[in-house]
Amino acid sequence: MKILMLHKFYYIEGGAERYVFNLSDLLTKQGHSVIPFAMQDDRNFETPYRSYFVSNFQPDHLHNTRNPLKRLKLARRTVYSREAQVKLAQLIKDTKPDIAHVHSIYHHLSPSVLHTLKQNNLPVMLTLHDYKLVCPNYIFLNGKRRVCEACKGKYYWNAVTQKCFRDSYGASVLVAAEAYVNSILKSYKNNVDVLTAPSHFLGNKVWQYGYQHIPVKIQPYTLDVNAYQPCFEDSNYFVFMGRLTHEKGLHFLLDAMHHIQGAGLYICGTGPIEHELRERIDRESLDHVKMLGYKSGDELRKIVSHAKFTVIPSEWHDNSPLVIYESQSLGNPMIGSRMGGIPELINEDVDGYTFDRGDMHRFVKLVNELVQDPEKCRKMGKNARQKAETQYAFAGHYPKIMNLYEYTRRQSEKHSES
Repeated sequence: MKILMLHKFYYIEGGAERYVFNLSDLLTKQGHSVIPFAMQDDRNFETPYRSYFVSNFQPDHLHNTRNPLKRLKLARRTVYSREAQVKLAQLIKDTKPDIAHVHSIYHHLSPSVLHTLKQNNLPVMLTLHDYKLVCPNYIFLNGKRRVCEACKGKYYWNAVTQKCFRDSYGASVLVAAEAYVNSILKSYKNNVDVLTAPSHFLGNKVWQYGYQHIPVKIQPYTLDVNAYQPCFEDSNYFVFMGRLTHEKGLHFLLDAMHHIQGAGLYICGTGPIEHELRERIDRESLDHVKMLGYKSGDELRKIVSHAKFTVIPSEWHDNSPLVIYESQSLGNPMIGSRMGGIPELINEDVDGYTFDRGDMHRFVKLVNELVQDPEKCRKMGKNARQKAETQYAFAGHYPKIMNLYEYTRRQSEKHSES
């Protein structure tokens, strides 16, 4: 089978990309051809299909240009890209794929590619990695970083009044316009045969927001569990890994560290609030907090596998964080907030704990409990690894994804006949 895999990035930016590459590796190992379609970037991995990729675009290009005509052209591209349509059509003509598996396409590729896929009679399955389909700001947070669903019912103008996107009226106008245009064009409703979501929380939200007529299937992520070697020896630290942004709960985490003794915190990652976190750690003499910067590959796995446990104090509805899949594969218990799909991945008091968003007392209690009881921590870590082997491994994911592809093909045939 030839699978056309559409995702805006062809390099590792976050969890969505890690899943796209994990899935592509799995399918390739099973003898299928995976044909990528993405954006050009110096960070891209090598691929024989790079000449088909659309030209590079970053949101900063739009803000930095002084030329109003160029700015208008860039804004139009984020909403509906003619370049992406032309290049995708040529790729389809040259490779003749059997199915299209779409991931995150907005802004850099734009939903215009969905129309091109259907014009070429391809079955289309769209995997959701965030809430962009129903929330202009992706993450159900408004401009004040408060959990928000004010746009429900297609009231996308609320994204403008609350400066939801990048704390900018201009940027918020653009994403609201994008939502309205693609709603009017029915870019998703008329051109997607099946939606998949890694969490029930995300799947239910999309269904509630008006996508009842498109089948929404729940399919968690996968990874090569064999590439993650756990270590059950005791250590003197626990770990956070991920992008350093406000919604990840990092300031909450630093608040908590004033009440935690007996173990340090290692923060792995980089992002827009890295500098302010480093300043705060110095200012408040949080000597048991170490910021390690960006880590990846074997180096990151070693740091995480040797940690007591992993924390994920997200303050937004985190969809299905791959951090949890990876940490559990490395034998780490989890302490995560009850936001989005996080609780779906943690078995309470078996392989981790959950706490309500912002509940400092419970969070500190849970951390101290695991710090002070290494035997319980080790037992929960082994349970986490066992769950990863049975639920996240390639072997179990492959037949499920193939069944979804076949289901998508049948749904596409039904739409063609109607």
